[in-house]
Amino acid sequence: MTVLVVDIVSFIRMADKTESVSKDQAVTEEKKDETKPASEALADSPAIPTSTPTSPPVQPTPTTTPTPPPTPEETPSEETEEDNEVPLEKRNTKLYIIGIVLSILVMGATAGLFYFRSKQAEKEAESVETGVEEVVEPTATPTPSSLSREEISLEILNGSGVAGAAAEVASIFELLGYEIIEIGNADETEGNQLYVDSDLEDLLDQLLEDVEEELDISSVSGKLTGSTASARIILGE
Repeated sequence: MTVLVVDIVSFIRMADKTESVSKDQAVTEEKKDETKPASEALADSPAIPTSTPTSPPVQPTPTTTPTPPPTPEETPSEETEEDNEVPLEKRNTKLYIIGIVLSILVMGATAGLFYFRSKQAEKEAESVETGVEEVVEPTATPTPSSLSREEISLEILNGSGVAGAAAEVASIFELLGYEIIEIGNADETEGNQLYVDSDLEDLLDQLLEDVEEELDISSVSGKLTGSTASARIILGE
């Protein structure tokens, strides 16, 4: 009986020790929870048994310390990157404008050179055409070296005193192809003579050949005046 009582007393003592130990542990954990954030305190708090209602533990309010504003040295890296991108964009814009200006200058110089060369080629072509025309013009209208017999008109006058001498010579030259526009008499003349139009003197080579052969006249005696004929033949003694 005594042993049973001792056992009960020792059991009660051990229960009291266990309860005191659990209380000490609870106090220690509450002190730890005061230094932890509210979320960790809630997560670490032991479950309250439903059998014995106990008052909920007082949770400490977390103290928040205000964060000081960032100093210029502590500015975020994004702002520095944006600040670096701004001058880079300006630099790219300047390079783009310079490239456009250079392109315009090159195009203008090329167009001016092409225009100058085309004008120079046109002037050279015009000078070549002008030179060709100047060479061709003299040969376009050739000057005849002598008039034909059909183009020469004659006056035949008798100064020999022999009747019918002028008509006889006129018939000879008419058969050769000359145009006889007048037959008549003249003062007595020594030898046969030939007078020609001064404008046609260089074109009467055929006539000179014929009068030398038919009338023995070797040269022109003088210029013909007061007549529309190309030449005048006077028969002399």
